[in-house]
Amino acid sequence: MIHKTKKDVAAVAKALEDRISAGQVREGNYLPSVREVSRELGCASLTAHRAMKLLAGKGLVAAEPRHGYRVTGSGAAGRAQEVLVFIEDTTSYEGLLGDIYETQQAVLRRGALARGWISASLPYTGQAVGVLTRQLQEMRASALIFQDVGERFPPGLLSELTALGLPAVGLDASCVAPRLDVVMRDEAHGAALAAEYLVERGHRRIGWYGPLGMSSSSLSRFAGAAEALVAAGLDLDTREWRSVPSPTEDEAARAFLQRPDRPVAVLALWQTAARSLVRAAREMGLKLGRDLEVVGWALEEHFERSYVRDCPELRESCACVTWSMADVGRTVLARIAERRREPDLPAARILLPMKLREAGK
Repeated sequence: MIHKTKKDVAAVAKALEDRISAGQVREGNYLPSVREVSRELGCASLTAHRAMKLLAGKGLVAAEPRHGYRVTGSGAAGRAQEVLVFIEDTTSYEGLLGDIYETQQAVLRRGALARGWISASLPYTGQAVGVLTRQLQEMRASALIFQDVGERFPPGLLSELTALGLPAVGLDASCVAPRLDVVMRDEAHGAALAAEYLVERGHRRIGWYGPLGMSSSSLSRFAGAAEALVAAGLDLDTREWRSVPSPTEDEAARAFLQRPDRPVAVLALWQTAARSLVRAAREMGLKLGRDLEVVGWALEEHFERSYVRDCPELRESCACVTWSMADVGRTVLARIAERRREPDLPAARILLPMKLREAGK
């Protein structure tokens, strides 16, 4: 009987130590009560109490009368390496993010590595929450990043996963759950900058080329541009704000430019929209700045490397709204570290400002 009791104490202590190592109980926080540990692990209250005393003897926790056992700095220092897990549904992401997604992943992984963190991906393919939870436990996940490009996560999924108590950050506007921080570019602000630029250039009819209403991102951009135009006293005629369905992007651009009623000034606020529009204008012999004025949308890291590489007209004759993926990566990882230090912080929605690069600059 004595041998069995000693074994039970060691097993319970190991289970509690694993929670500390995984970051589930962080430095400064208390272990569950003796009664809770007894119920969760199926042991006697005395066994749970002895297990906690065993951890206290190792310096991993400290007993505080009338409060319980608090995880110490030594206990936190003994945690396993931070494991940052990307839970992603990126089905058909090429049409929505393209090479932006690869740049984002590279920035986040490099940033995690610089902090001494491990990063790993866990694709979401419709698994039940229980399956995802087991997968995360097997990966020893200590922080989560959610990417739902196609907005396919089912209702409740994020809430159930954030209930695990791990620091969690979402990278899409559709990522909403208690205790979930969201970090993304301020798309409404970027679209407002684009619309204001065209208004300042004297345009009164401003069109839209690209998706409209198909995602939270497109709606944010629409709202930002529309607000800027209304503030400028312009009538908002959404008949000008529609995409042109066509088998290929270049064909869609040509169809848009061939419309007899199309405006001279156009917001092309998607990563490939401005490029396809400018290529089509070149083929049709249109002069940018006179026959067509475009404001595009590009990642700063891609501006020289891919955005203007094949279309120098985009730099010479078109303005562009830009943002930095390096800023996104720094903000995401800093927020995870901050929430690790202060687990009870309220959920934050962090919108990073965008910039307007004028034509010729």
